[in-house]
Amino acid sequence: MNKKTLVIVAGIAMLIALVTLTFAPAPRAAYAQNPTPAPQPPVAVLKVVPVPANAAGPNAITTTLKYITDTVVGQKSTTIALGTTGLSNVPINEPIHLAVSAADPKNTGKPTWTLTAPPGSKAAIKDPTAMATEFTPDVVGAYMVGVSLKNDAGVTSNTDFATFHAGTFIGITAGNCQQCHTNQATEWSKTPHATIFTNQIDIKNGDYAESCIRCHTVGYFPGANNGNFADAQAKTQWQFPTVKQIMAGGNWAAAPAEVKNMANIQCESCHGPANEHVKNGAPVMAVSYDNGACDVCHAGGGHHIKGIEITYSAHSDANAAAWTTPTGPAEQACVRCHTAKGYVSFLKDPTNPAAWDNSPQTLGCAGCHDPHSDANYAQLRVVGKPIQVAFTTKDVGLSATCEDCHNNRTDPANAVKGSYPHYSSAAEMLSDTGGVTYGQTVPNSPHGTMVGVAPIPNPGFAADPTTNQFLFSAVGDTKGNVPGPCVTCHMAPGLTDSKDPNYTKVGEHSFNMTSPDGTFDYGAACKSCHGDVKDFNLKAKADYDGNGKVEGVQDEVKGLLGVLWKGLTDKGMKKIDTGYPYATLPKDASGNVDPKIANAWYNYRVVYGVMWGTDTGNGNEGKAAAIHNFKRSVALLQLSIKDLTGSLPANAVDIMK
Repeated sequence: MNKKTLVIVAGIAMLIALVTLTFAPAPRAAYAQNPTPAPQPPVAVLKVVPVPANAAGPNAITTTLKYITDTVVGQKSTTIALGTTGLSNVPINEPIHLAVSAADPKNTGKPTWTLTAPPGSKAAIKDPTAMATEFTPDVVGAYMVGVSLKNDAGVTSNTDFATFHAGTFIGITAGNCQQCHTNQATEWSKTPHATIFTNQIDIKNGDYAESCIRCHTVGYFPGANNGNFADAQAKTQWQFPTVKQIMAGGNWAAAPAEVKNMANIQCESCHGPANEHVKNGAPVMAVSYDNGACDVCHAGGGHHIKGIEITYSAHSDANAAAWTTPTGPAEQACVRCHTAKGYVSFLKDPTNPAAWDNSPQTLGCAGCHDPHSDANYAQLRVVGKPIQVAFTTKDVGLSATCEDCHNNRTDPANAVKGSYPHYSSAAEMLSDTGGVTYGQTVPNSPHGTMVGVAPIPNPGFAADPTTNQFLFSAVGDTKGNVPGPCVTCHMAPGLTDSKDPNYTKVGEHSFNMTSPDGTFDYGAACKSCHGDVKDFNLKAKADYDGNGKVEGVQDEVKGLLGVLWKGLTDKGMKKIDTGYPYATLPKDASGNVDPKIANAWYNYRVVYGVMWGTDTGNGNEGKAAAIHNFKRSVALLQLSIKDLTGSLPANAVDIMK
């Protein structure tokens, strides 16, 4: 190799070395590593847990009651349950149950509880490391509970707090509540709450028992020494009358003043003890639209099961989108029905959304029922015609409260302007209205004109004349209430066998006609017209969706929805899983939606119901509309299919002909 060649080779080697040095991977330590995300802290959520006076319920508080029904037989003993309201204004010497959970169940941890108590208190958290625990305030004053969560990574959450005022009872007479709260006290005095004890201890059938007074008096809690009815009973040594004495009457008149002062279901039963409020002006009285105060009695078991039934209702599903969608100005138009407070504030000022309360909450007892007023049956807030709806209303009796919320909110004429219906079309369907009709007269099924338009005789009245003569009416009412279609079907008398797996899950205050797991259709309300219905998917009269089969009414409607959806997607519609209006509608160069598409989408939503839930097999997908008004549902969908695509499927029977 000559000298020139050596120089060239050496140069190439140096170049390779330089390139290698330049582009070789740097040592590992020299690389900027993607940092490992720091463990995120949990988010602790503290909940005050009310306890119904139900011996079979979780957290049950029980005591032994000694009673006498007959002086000859002598004293007996029984176990009774006591309850707590979950309010922030609480009586001393009664436990307060607490629970903590993580906002994200995938990022939880172990809790640490703290308690700040007034001077002289010996109260303590029962188990400061448990997810569910309790404490008992023992002196009058303010208490503050805090709780945080530490996850497995050692990261601690926020501390969530709850504050309480613990006090003593005073009673409505001694407290002179009506002096400041004249309207509320006057309204309350007309309700059954105000006289339940007064009347029952003198009732002539002898059915009233001492165990009943745990709910029919103020704060009943033996041994609590906080001024409740049991304390008044012990102080005066008043004995609950025997059966013989109740049959004879005169017991209320003979009762000591202290007993009368704490008898019946009073202000303090729902708002907490008022002694400090009355004597010192302390602003401690609690107002809550949650079910806790009602459930103390109405979830007590036996025939007091309304509070149990409603737990199986969608109204109580705290995880449902209806109650978890963020509130505030962006959702202000929705809160009229999406919170109990929102509904009550809407009724006070129906045309001004700015006045509606937007506190997050499910829809409970006090949303539909006014605790103070007995103006309407069952203390319902609205009876007769629904309030502020977009269609021509009729008197639907007790169903008006239902229709206030379960309606489309919109005028079909505005579909071409991009206004699409709300999730429920029940009110419109049962009023033989709603949907884009394309100027044609649409047929309707008879439910809206036949169901619930007259009082319904109680089939058990003949056997027991002491019960209600009419369903959904008070004992002794010889005329009866018009229930309307919603109440007739969705609040039909429930199952009576407590061993039945669907007991309390269908009918009455569950509002369910199908069990929550979807396996049982409850046809009690259908029987007078349709016989023993075990499946709401009753067979249709013809093949309306054109698939070559005559199927059930719900299947026919579902099939038509499928046909219309295909027509919409062929025109460029695309599904959106979340967010109103749950689809993107194709627009022309000027940004306008084809009226044929807009009208078809309007009718699709009217019939479909809650959007896209059925893609998992558990939602509506036209099932409710098929029952409420099958003919109208079919007609609206077929009209839209013809307008959008030019014709129905080849084998489909046109319901308009």
